[in-house]
Amino acid sequence: MSSLESYTILGPLGRGTFGQVKLAEHILTNVKVAIKVLKRRVLVEKHMISKVKREIRVLKSFHHPHIIRLYDVITTPTCIFLVMECLPGGELYNLLDRNGRLPEDQARLYFQQIISGLDYCHTYRVVHRDIKPENILLDQFGNIKIADFGLSNLMPDGDYLKTSCGSPNYAAPEIISGNRYCGPEVDIWSAGVVLFALLAGHLPFDDSSIPSLFAKIKAASFNMPYHFSDAVKDLIIRMLKPDPIARITINQIKKHPWFQMNYNPSLLEMNRITSKSYRLIDEEILMRCMEFPLAKDYTIEEFRDKIINRKNDSLVVCYELLLDKKLNDMRIRNGDPVNSVNLLFKQKKNLSNLEISTQGSSLTGENIDFYIDKDGPPDNWVYGFRTDLEAYPFMMTLFAALKDANLEWKFITNFKMRVRNISGAYTLKMQIDVYKYQKSFVVDIKLLEGTVMVFLETLHRLYTILYDRTYS
Repeated sequence: MSSLESYTILGPLGRGTFGQVKLAEHILTNVKVAIKVLKRRVLVEKHMISKVKREIRVLKSFHHPHIIRLYDVITTPTCIFLVMECLPGGELYNLLDRNGRLPEDQARLYFQQIISGLDYCHTYRVVHRDIKPENILLDQFGNIKIADFGLSNLMPDGDYLKTSCGSPNYAAPEIISGNRYCGPEVDIWSAGVVLFALLAGHLPFDDSSIPSLFAKIKAASFNMPYHFSDAVKDLIIRMLKPDPIARITINQIKKHPWFQMNYNPSLLEMNRITSKSYRLIDEEILMRCMEFPLAKDYTIEEFRDKIINRKNDSLVVCYELLLDKKLNDMRIRNGDPVNSVNLLFKQKKNLSNLEISTQGSSLTGENIDFYIDKDGPPDNWVYGFRTDLEAYPFMMTLFAALKDANLEWKFITNFKMRVRNISGAYTLKMQIDVYKYQKSFVVDIKLLEGTVMVFLETLHRLYTILYDRTYS
């Protein structure tokens, strides 16, 4: 377990709601870090313990060039110390405050990096829920780092989020209305507000009266500045759709003509990796760490295992600090301060095999593309069966399909049912929600109890019957 003795405090960096932020240097590696000091008493008084735990859980599992790094967590009876990446560029908000609106090329680069970070979050089912310039920081190269994951949440499979959170000016209509939402679409809305602010120098939705502000947000009522290009106007309009189902997705954003200009495909390379559990081991840094006095109780294989599993360990902290420093130094030497993802994959000669801890197997660095999903997982839930039938004939069709599929049901509300199989070797319980979208009715089905394979088989049978009865 790490301790504050591993760091030299150099001075204050700032003060937050729950304590100070200090500039420090890691003694063994000489790498500068920022230490966020959180007072337990204040956290308890303000009911923020769960917020801090959530941020720690998310950031400890993430490693992406456009998400702030959390290296170490140190606890004492009175404080929690979060040792984080030092970002001397400050907040994106301060940059906007100083300079006003940004040139379109610069705004596009920032936006591409924000989308890169959000794509990574959504890939692992984490929705940030508080994207705004104050929570977007800049490193020494002027690159984006998404921070403050305290309001983030995991997107439950087949379920919805309901907590209203985030900053009102950047919050999506479904959040301020208290409606349920899937997750990714609220980050898309907030990113659209940020993009507008980068290009305009002011917010699209602003009013001293909260009711008036909310009315503008719900109606997506804003004026598009005359100097915006037609391409970016189209993108912003599609991001700021009041209906979350009609809102553009991240995959669609990445294919948009405005986003594609001056686009570096490696920007999203990190997001394609299908397993969180593997780690690329830099042999040079590993051996350097093994020379530190605190490595005397480890074998090399034990140390490898700790790196792969991101253990909160002093030696792992050394390794990760040195790895990030090496990548930054390589960026400077290669004259490419924009992105370090390519460099991570270029140094294959110093990397050991890819460790796939869930399978107990490994691949050489040459075969890394095998573990890269070219299309990436979906960044939004796919809504269920849709039909253009009127309400009564559609519900009659649904009842007949349930009966044909050997299922029985009871109503929880007018448009929510609990369904189970009448007979069979396995128990299966599901929930069916029926709702209206534009001119269509949509059936969304969620597994409550039973095995996934039986659920999928039943779902296929039910959808086939529904389709045949609806469109034949």
